[in-house]
Amino acid sequence: MGDLEKYSLTNSLDENIKMIQEIFCDDECINLRVFQNQYNDLKGCIFFIDDMVDPTIVDGHILKPILDNKALPGNIDHITYLSTQILASSSLEITSSIEDIVDAIVYGDTVLIAEGCAQVIIISSKGWKVRDITEPESEKALKGPREGFLESLSINLSMLRRKIRSKDLKFYRITVGERTKTKVCVCYMDGLVHDKMLDKVIDKIENIYVDGVFCSKNIGEFITDEPFSIFEMGHFTEKPDTVASKILEGRIAVLVDGSPSVMTTPALFIETFISSDDYALNYYYASMRRLLRIIGFVITISIPALYLALVAFHQSTLPTDLLVTIYAAREGVPFPTILELIVLVIMFEVLIEEGTRTPGGVSQALSIVGVLVLGTAAVDARLVSAPTIIVVGAAAITELMLPEITGPVAVLRMSLLILSSLLGLYGYMFGILALIIHLFSLRGLGVPFMDGLTTLQPQSIKDTIVRAPAWFMRYRPKFMSKDYKRGSIGGKGDE
Repeated sequence: MGDLEKYSLTNSLDENIKMIQEIFCDDECINLRVFQNQYNDLKGCIFFIDDMVDPTIVDGHILKPILDNKALPGNIDHITYLSTQILASSSLEITSSIEDIVDAIVYGDTVLIAEGCAQVIIISSKGWKVRDITEPESEKALKGPREGFLESLSINLSMLRRKIRSKDLKFYRITVGERTKTKVCVCYMDGLVHDKMLDKVIDKIENIYVDGVFCSKNIGEFITDEPFSIFEMGHFTEKPDTVASKILEGRIAVLVDGSPSVMTTPALFIETFISSDDYALNYYYASMRRLLRIIGFVITISIPALYLALVAFHQSTLPTDLLVTIYAAREGVPFPTILELIVLVIMFEVLIEEGTRTPGGVSQALSIVGVLVLGTAAVDARLVSAPTIIVVGAAAITELMLPEITGPVAVLRMSLLILSSLLGLYGYMFGILALIIHLFSLRGLGVPFMDGLTTLQPQSIKDTIVRAPAWFMRYRPKFMSKDYKRGSIGGKGDE
């Protein structure tokens, strides 16, 4: 659009129209409609973009009231007269800022210019298409709420408002992106959130200088305290009930216009294994499912490395019958175990990526071909051994239990595999120790990433490895909120 500082509004309608046309030169989507009321000689023009406005608002709430009006403006200027007595809109703004005018037009609002006025009226008229509210594909629920966020920021905020009907729910809006002008909203509960955390998040977002922001992941990379960790310091979800529950714990939610994914911060490692469905199921069953996810995490990163270490370095630790079976299955295979494992791990990652990127029917067909046909053919051709297929398949299946951390899981699995190929079980143990040290050293907004896993106090572990009954969870997480006691305003409780 060029440099806007050289432009300014005048009292001439023709000059103002020419100026806006010059700003949006070569943009055929910009529409203008010049009008003149035959009763009071009120002359003006509106600018808007096709397919971004609601025609009902433009025709019925802007043009029709102006053209049908028979009263005289009197002694007030046309802009004030139109905004106070004619326009049937609940949201309008009078401005003379060229930047505000341009931002309004490109965001789906209508700009009204009148003869003899050096100001304009910005009327809210957004009407672009949005998809229906559906259940997020990656966060299926058995019994819990099934609605998911959309790409519309206003709809997402209204969904949060429905969940938390409190005057203490606050929204702080920020515009990010030098060219995209993306609207970002920071949501929090006044009285629960720590002021230092909130100020730090807002300050970091306001100091993001990039051309464009398109999703909450982009924001997360800029505000994280651990930019070089494979683990994200923010929790990302598309479910309003999950975000609402985090906000009620004193956390901060970051919503980005155009993205259905919402980031909540600070995040904890244990949240990786928590599903929103856990709170809609019996707490015994929910706790068992959560333990299965934790065990699945250990299996998916460890089993290839342990298999390699035991088969290649520590054969004496295996039962004789099992060792004989493994070596019998490997008879005739020309490649070493480490090469088998690396190739198969990469192939399973390729299959997972293929299943994510291709259409549903094609994805299923390719997955069946890849797993059954190619796997069976590879074993029959003596290119790989059957035990290796079983080990890598078990790692791949358990990885699917943790869709939020597939990236870190893949990195950890390959790292432990390489360490085991060099030092056997010692390499595996060194890798696990390094992982534990790294996890306990992480901080997000000053909150330990492993909070809740460092104590055995009942109120601290009530919603971590297991889920306690709702009536037992009387206190919020200690590091998150200023008000520890749930269900009261201003109440305090000891952890």
